[in-house]
Amino acid sequence: MVIHTSQAINSAAFHHAYPTNHITCSYFILQGLDNLFSDVTITLTIVLPKATPHMVKQRPKLPHFLLLIALVFNSVSFVSFPAKFPDYAIPSKHLPALLTDSITPICQIQGKSFSANFLGQSVYIQGIVTFDLDTKKGLFTLQDETCDSDPHTSNAIWVYLAAKADVVHAGDFVEVHGTVKEYFGRTEIETTYDNIWILSQKNLLPVPRELTPPQNNGDSNYYFENHEAMLVSIASANVIGPTDSYADTWVVPASLGLTRLFQDDQNGTGGVLAIDDAGYYKLDPPLKVGDQVKEIVGVLDESYEAYRIYLLNAPQISEIPAPPIPQASTLPDSDSFRLATFNLANLFDTVDDPFVNDQILSNPEYQRRLHKRALAIHDVLGEAELIAVQEAENIQVLSDLISQPQISPDYGVVWENSSDLRGMDVALLYRTDRVTIRAFDQKQGCTSLKDGLGPDGNQNVTYPENETTCDTNGDDINDGNRLFSREPLVVFLEVLSTGAPTENVPIILIVCHFKSKVEDTPTYLYTLARRTEEAEFIAQLVQSYQAQYPEYTVIVAGDLNDYPTSPPLQKLKASGLTDLTLLTEYSNRYSYVYHGISQVTDYILYLPAKAWIAKSIEPLHLNADYPRDWATNLAKADSPIGSSDHDLWQAIFHPTRSYYLPLILNKSR
Repeated sequence: MVIHTSQAINSAAFHHAYPTNHITCSYFILQGLDNLFSDVTITLTIVLPKATPHMVKQRPKLPHFLLLIALVFNSVSFVSFPAKFPDYAIPSKHLPALLTDSITPICQIQGKSFSANFLGQSVYIQGIVTFDLDTKKGLFTLQDETCDSDPHTSNAIWVYLAAKADVVHAGDFVEVHGTVKEYFGRTEIETTYDNIWILSQKNLLPVPRELTPPQNNGDSNYYFENHEAMLVSIASANVIGPTDSYADTWVVPASLGLTRLFQDDQNGTGGVLAIDDAGYYKLDPPLKVGDQVKEIVGVLDESYEAYRIYLLNAPQISEIPAPPIPQASTLPDSDSFRLATFNLANLFDTVDDPFVNDQILSNPEYQRRLHKRALAIHDVLGEAELIAVQEAENIQVLSDLISQPQISPDYGVVWENSSDLRGMDVALLYRTDRVTIRAFDQKQGCTSLKDGLGPDGNQNVTYPENETTCDTNGDDINDGNRLFSREPLVVFLEVLSTGAPTENVPIILIVCHFKSKVEDTPTYLYTLARRTEEAEFIAQLVQSYQAQYPEYTVIVAGDLNDYPTSPPLQKLKASGLTDLTLLTEYSNRYSYVYHGISQVTDYILYLPAKAWIAKSIEPLHLNADYPRDWATNLAKADSPIGSSDHDLWQAIFHPTRSYYLPLILNKSR
């Protein structure tokens, strides 16, 4: 160590770099202490073992007295890194960086908008590690509570390692050099392990910020964005969406006063969070709608199009008793009939179909799925006369389903193979003792959409391509692509009835499964145009049947994958169809729960005629409110709950009757 005399120094900095296996410490002074160490300059070189990817990189452990001496790398321009000195009676703050480098405050990077400042730029940041997923996901969070006092800027940020490595631990005070990026809404600093320096360890974590989001969508998103990556807490939260197949449980803070949140709530659908299983703890057991989670502490993230909390501590769970298994109403008389719609939820078989991208089930899993769905038909639907089904792979799985010992009456199947790339078809199950099938047909439309969707699309909505497979205008030139992946099934049938005049008056039933929303994002609804054209096609079909068969009752049933107020449903209603789901009391009007939002996606609509009238419909809530674990949990194998991710609707249709009164003529003079 060489000590030189120089002029008094009155600024502060600390430098180290790792270009080789040496650490050069340069030019550092503590502000306010120059009276103790004036006219002192030191040049110091410390030799360390060469760093490897598996080493935790730390500042050199210097004796305390050296931390109060100026370290000078002669007069060469250098990069400066500030340090923190908690061991002395000095306010806990960062020393300013000098010369070519400066620390960028985290809150300035986060800013007040949804997109980060300094995007694509290289920055140096400092903060305390609050959450460490560096070996699991290559992620950890840094938080600096001294950044600013503005509640509209987050004081924390995610750090992403290009390669997973055990670099930091919660409580480390670190410095990171990296690039500001946005990853599907998450602001993060992308870096590598050798651009992270641990300045101190075992620091106290910041006090978690209590979350009290508003319900308004825009305000809620802005509120969560202002807390991105920060340590947060919720005293009590209500489960409004069950633990799903990704192990996410959807909650709202109890402060919002909500126990269920509907898609069309006039106050908005904001304030919803997922409790993710990727934290230090996960919710056990999986939860259903109505349960509560208390003492939630974790960090806030935005990923997979939702805000979510990774747990730091084990919360308290309060489960409510499961409600009784619902049972559909029975027939009021022998002349009426019941129609249900049932999404069978990926009812694949055990055989690999080389022509589709099907799921291959083990035989035990296949039998379990058949058993639970048969229980739903028997225990819940009471073996309705007509069941419109979706998501069945082929005729064999339907035959296996109606052959289950739980089902008493004989059922027949109306089925046609569809164009679906996964092999998912629609079909009709009907009781042979009450229903006679007169004819059936599969319908297909032709569209000029170039959206990458449908059976002729490349399934890439960002760079869409669609093969030309059909003729849109009747000129015998293929200029469009097939509209439906799951072609609608039109069935002409008669329900045997003892009451006149309904006997032998046919019903036209159209079983549908419209395009799903799986490709949609919060900013762009890629699938809406195709689903709207599908609805237009069905509406025109209904009007055609109405003109051709004015005495017939026309019914549309199935999974339409959209809301009652959506453009596709408005197209259907404009054709004269009545949405029977609207007869249900509002608090009970849902068939699906997605990301905590209860909504209607399954429907029974009908065009009234002289023969039949529908006066009632009921939702049968046995799936949407329950965790997906109940679908696979062997302990729940003998329960119909979990037989799908959709709830069921059942409507009762009554025959109309005409009554004739005697005509009495009274003549008087």
